[in-house]
Amino acid sequence: MTFDSFQDPTHLYFITATICGWRPLFANEYYASTVLGSLEWFRKQKRMLLYAFVLMPSHLHAIIKPENRTIGEVIQNFASFTAHTILQQLRKDNATELLAFFHEQKRDARHQHSIWQDVQAKNIYSEEFLEQKIEYIHQNPIHQDKNLHRRADYKYSSACFYDDGKMPVIEIDNVREYLQP
Repeated sequence: MTFDSFQDPTHLYFITATICGWRPLFANEYYASTVLGSLEWFRKQKRMLLYAFVLMPSHLHAIIKPENRTIGEVIQNFASFTAHTILQQLRKDNATELLAFFHEQKRDARHQHSIWQDVQAKNIYSEEFLEQKIEYIHQNPIHQDKNLHRRADYKYSSACFYDDGKMPVIEIDNVREYLQP
């Protein structure tokens, strides 16, 4: 896990979590729902606020604010839970090629596999930086899929909330409320 050197419990964070080798695991709905369900659970358990997200086939971007925990605790818990759940399903599916690949990627002797590359958390230090990162998150699907004409139509994104006022596949918090004085 990589964090900016300055951690502030009142700040938001831009999160990037990438599957080792950029494997497109989240093209499979089960694995996508594992990540989305985990984000939803953390939010409902009041461990974090979730202001924006996009889940691409091989990576996740999100803007979060930890609640009653450090950013390190939130990221570590999220990465650990999702990795264990994904590995459990890969074993159940007898996905030997993927299991062998993730075994080769292991970076920690305590684990047999690594699912995630280093999860990065960047401190959002200004309103301009926040707006830039929300735009980046919501434009990500457009850059990846030339057949997608409206970013709000991408299923695994919060763009529909900010562009059309519709609730995305998982509930989010309204960043506009955070910005109000």
